[in-house]
Amino acid sequence: MIKGIFFDVDGTLVSFRQKFVSDRLLADLAALRERGVRLFLSTGRALQDLEHTGMLRDARFDGFVTLGGQYCCDGAGVPFRDAPIGRSDLRGAYEVFRAHPELPAVMEGNGESYLTIINDRVRQVYEFLHTQLYPVRDPAWLLEGKVYQLAPFVTPEEEGVFLSAMPGCKSTRWHTEGIDILPRDGGKGAGVRAAMERYGLAREEIMAFGDGENDMAMLAEAGVSVAMGNGDREVRDMADYVTGAVEEDGVSQALRHFGLLPG
Repeated sequence: MIKGIFFDVDGTLVSFRQKFVSDRLLADLAALRERGVRLFLSTGRALQDLEHTGMLRDARFDGFVTLGGQYCCDGAGVPFRDAPIGRSDLRGAYEVFRAHPELPAVMEGNGESYLTIINDRVRQVYEFLHTQLYPVRDPAWLLEGKVYQLAPFVTPEEEGVFLSAMPGCKSTRWHTEGIDILPRDGGKGAGVRAAMERYGLAREEIMAFGDGENDMAMLAEAGVSVAMGNGDREVRDMADYVTGAVEEDGVSQALRHFGLLPG
């Protein structure tokens, strides 16, 4: 019996053309909670991103796996996983920015995030994300407090300059010119495991929906894994079930396929 469901956001609950949760999906999420199913977001975005965009409308969730699994909290905002990037890796990233100031990135904390610079590449990606540009701050901010995720806007050929300077970290790609860098032992899978422990959920009691490379660790933790029809091929290949695309209300289709809501 499914007692908890984890949802990626971009490419799963919303698309890059359909910028907000659909009416049908909004109603379905509410119906699931009325049936006692716990709902969780599992996203590379920070909580402040979700608030600024309004993309989730009035949907309610029991827990949040944010910043690629590095900061997780319950519906009241009480954290149950707090795993920032290590100081030595952040210093390595800072040295990269000193040597390559032309490479832009988002420095992501819980409650505040900053861009290192704004250029045409940043504008293009942010338009794709339908998100307002963050303010610019000197990369020295990396050395001041907790940073949970670094998101450089780099091609596959460029990303190595960061990874070589951050040996305690790994990356996942979410755009042809965008990666998330987070601790090597982190990721959405770690965040999902923390949520399962916090809420007493077993693997066979959870379902997960995703579409991209950074969702694969999350899907591997779930008793039932669902890939969106618009998802990457490797995600669709590993999932237990492939549903329709976001614009086809793929999440709603899958919920009915598995009998979680009436057809």
